[in-house]
Amino acid sequence: MRQAPVSVFTRAGTARRSGKGMAFTLGDRIFYLPSEEVGGLFSDRNAAIINDEGEQEGMAWLSPVLARKKKDLTALIMDRLFVVSCRELHALLSGNRDGIIVREYHIVRAS
Repeated sequence: MRQAPVSVFTRAGTARRSGKGMAFTLGDRIFYLPSEEVGGLFSDRNAAIINDEGEQEGMAWLSPVLARKKKDLTALIMDRLFVVSCRELHALLSGNRDGIIVREYHIVRAS
């Protein structure tokens, strides 16, 4: 019997506003989406994800890339894919929420 791939999202951490922009707490590490990069996301550009030392650790973009309606903030950090819904992202950036859940995207084989 063939196994079909299935998309699964698991809770990976949280995101909150910080003095450096938006902070992603993933396990015991913190990554940042700098304030100056956030505006670019809404202009169809990618944004850099940096670590505490200011080194680039990944990229973020609004997705799905090929669809006209953008629904999620997607970040590729340390070869792992993380997702935040745009509704929660807007609530966080507007100050209506203090923190939001970050989910990790996985593809698993289901039988």
